[in-house]
Amino acid sequence: MSNIKSDVRPLFTYTIGGVKIEMPVRPYPSQVSMMDKVIRGCQKQQNCLLESPTGSGKTLALLCSALAWQRAEKERLEKLSEEEFQQKLVEWQQKEQLKKQQKEKKQKKPNTPEKKPAETHISPAKNKGLCLSTDVTISDDSEEEMAIFKQPVKKRKINNSKNLDVSDGNSKSNDDSIMTNDSSANNSLMTEDEDENIEPKTENNLPKKSKPIIPVIYFCTRTHKQIEQVIKELQRTSFNNTRSCVLASREHTCIQDSNIYYPQISYKSKTELCRDLLDPRARRRNSIKLRRTIDRCSYYDNGGVKISTYGQLAKFGVQSVWDIEDIVRLGISKHSCPYYGTRLLLKTAEIVFCPYNYIIDPVIRSSMNLKLRGHVIIVDEAHNIEDQCREAASLQLDQTNMNLAKADLEKIYKSSGNSVTYGRLARYLSDMSKWIDQKSDEIKIYDEYNRGVVSWSGLYTIASFDEFGVGLTAFEVFKKDCETALADLAEESESDETKNSKKENVENELEVKDENDTIENNPSKDQNTDLAITNATKTLLSSICSVFSLFYDEKYKFDYHVSLAKVMHLKKFEHKERGITNKSIAGWINAGAAEANDTRPVWNNVVSFLCLNPAAVFDELKSSVRNIILTSGTLSPMQSFQSELGTQFPIALEAAHVIKQDQCWVTSVGVGPCGTDLNGQFQNINTFNYQDEMGKLLMDVCTVVPHGVLCFLPSYTLMEKLYSRWQLTGLLKSLSQIKVVMCEPRRGDQLEELMTKYYAAVRGDEGGPRGALFLAVYRGKISEGLDFSDNNARAVVAVGIPFPNFKEESVVHKKDYNNKHHKSKGLLPGWEWYQIQAYRALNQALGRCIRHKNDWGAILLVDSRYEQPKNQTGLSKWIRGRVEKNNSWTTIVAKLKNFVETRQLHDSTAAAL
Repeated sequence: MSNIKSDVRPLFTYTIGGVKIEMPVRPYPSQVSMMDKVIRGCQKQQNCLLESPTGSGKTLALLCSALAWQRAEKERLEKLSEEEFQQKLVEWQQKEQLKKQQKEKKQKKPNTPEKKPAETHISPAKNKGLCLSTDVTISDDSEEEMAIFKQPVKKRKINNSKNLDVSDGNSKSNDDSIMTNDSSANNSLMTEDEDENIEPKTENNLPKKSKPIIPVIYFCTRTHKQIEQVIKELQRTSFNNTRSCVLASREHTCIQDSNIYYPQISYKSKTELCRDLLDPRARRRNSIKLRRTIDRCSYYDNGGVKISTYGQLAKFGVQSVWDIEDIVRLGISKHSCPYYGTRLLLKTAEIVFCPYNYIIDPVIRSSMNLKLRGHVIIVDEAHNIEDQCREAASLQLDQTNMNLAKADLEKIYKSSGNSVTYGRLARYLSDMSKWIDQKSDEIKIYDEYNRGVVSWSGLYTIASFDEFGVGLTAFEVFKKDCETALADLAEESESDETKNSKKENVENELEVKDENDTIENNPSKDQNTDLAITNATKTLLSSICSVFSLFYDEKYKFDYHVSLAKVMHLKKFEHKERGITNKSIAGWINAGAAEANDTRPVWNNVVSFLCLNPAAVFDELKSSVRNIILTSGTLSPMQSFQSELGTQFPIALEAAHVIKQDQCWVTSVGVGPCGTDLNGQFQNINTFNYQDEMGKLLMDVCTVVPHGVLCFLPSYTLMEKLYSRWQLTGLLKSLSQIKVVMCEPRRGDQLEELMTKYYAAVRGDEGGPRGALFLAVYRGKISEGLDFSDNNARAVVAVGIPFPNFKEESVVHKKDYNNKHHKSKGLLPGWEWYQIQAYRALNQALGRCIRHKNDWGAILLVDSRYEQPKNQTGLSKWIRGRVEKNNSWTTIVAKLKNFVETRQLHDSTAAAL
């Protein structure tokens, strides 16, 4: 939990575009440039494309400038609102005065002294709240926050308890709960109806001050680990009292015991567990199955009670700027759900942090109920946003999963009162499955992996759908039925079960007893109690609706390519468990004579709707928000973003690095220690000469460079080949005597433990060699978001140019699409787009070398193609001008050794001062 005080004073103050920006440190020139662009973009509602190298303070500049603008915008809007209110008040006073004068004339009688009525003139200067009675502040929470909990059915009145101190406007209570029974002191709220009863009737027409809508800052980055780093930056600024919120899945925020049903029921994810604990039908079903009462999640019942407003966070010692660990720790201590508490905090947050797929993906955005209209979106690490947008608009339909969803819907169809909706949904999926079966007959050729593919343009597929009866007309009906079915499962409608929770628990106890008596004789009884579609079915329906809406859109129907793959895989059949004895299986074998575990080939069909235009998703996003700011250390070359995303970025920046020229040494490496050409093309990397040369090269680098060395390779396949070859030749053993050698794992859940070992090896904690060599892959976890500052990476060896797999279907069709539309849509030709994907991945990996202004390191571009100037144009600006060309490996090693010794001497001198 953060201990940073909210009264931190800024050390440096700058005014840019009329906005006062407070910085905790003196900003670099690149930071000033970035803050200027952010302020201009927000003020003019223009999109920004900002590149600033890693280690140049990009995150701090983004946070301080965006929040400073928000603060200034809030003051401006509140001032406008006040001026508008005062104008309305003056007009109201004039109308009231005129009414009184007219009334006086009518009531005036001859020979009767005039009795002057009391004036109702209200001075604008004195009237702020438009309330005739004395204002009383009841809670330290804002009216906007506490409005979440207003119950229109239950009217609350001011409690004159001794615990309520009216003189200073603060509610005092020893109870640590904020929301209690209606009779408690802390529940001192009034509904609008009661306000009207208190006010005199003459004041009913008083003008009301409109509450301005302040734009919220949505700060998005790739992972929660990166969000954690961003929050640490915000906590050290003067904006650390900003109301912040971190959006995360249940996997990160759920505090319920995953083994609550263990061993009877196991769940693949906490999302499934949560839904079952909140769904009354699922609880009833599990109560019958386990023969005991299953209560609703106790943490959810406290969600929105203990941790649902920022006043409550402050009361419990959590700062307004919090991280997931803070909210989870608080949830555990207060027995309250962090996931649903966060959803309530979101309603009044000023800055929201989340992974950027929450914003980009329409399905996730809808499920989170994010309303982005008029707000500011900042996407950090945005170099992957094109791929993310294409992925969000694409869809893979596995026929097996479709059939499972169809069976799920048919089950509801047979037992639900709303059978028409679920019946039509099941029929649509059934018709789609039949279409897949028909089209799979067109596959005639299979590769060595028993995989056959046939593909069509999006336009042809639409025509085929129409002919088969699953076209636009059928989809529109399907979409309406989906909305009906999904509305029943919407998380926001869970308030209905709150009303019946007590009644339901009693009913459960009675039903469990009654059902247990009959369940053994009627095994289908418990199956009929499951009247809700599964989460997997819900996800499938949502994805089809989202992607098919774009697929049938006249604007984007030319941007899709559809393929059908028929794949054979082996499936195990356990006959003994299935109770099969002498029956034959599809004419293959006699099961009675088979082994307990029998493996047979199974064919499966997968249809892919591949979106080739990222603008299909990005266009909807840009049209609703105030402006979008895309930032990264590796946006170069930047010209493709405007064309690919179909969006103009009037404000752009390509900032220089904050380090000096002598802090980073960069060289191209065309030949190795034995003079072997190190061209990284496919036909060369598979030779033993190349693999042996790479081993000797790394041996020399690890001998000269102390501490940590990173080596990036184009693929896991090459990494495994090199490792195996070095094991065979004995080079790996020699290398391990100099540094601990590690390889990036394919599975992300294995990385954290390996990183701990790597950092320990760099420090020398492990014993043996002091230092480590980490073999990693471009586009992997190591290349983004991890900390390799100072000794953790004193050299980065970049092997080859990481072009995407040119045989991959998505790459082939994307290149063809760009070639076809590069003139009409202003896209880059296919080959240029292909090169850009390679250099973005390369630049991202090279950014691991320098992490702050005092850092230093060497970069070796190992490929003879880098010696040609045309192959250096895609490098980031700060690297491009530093690349040296050296003709021999001996020269490179000598210069590398001199660079390392010079920097080490500089560090020892600086430490002695």
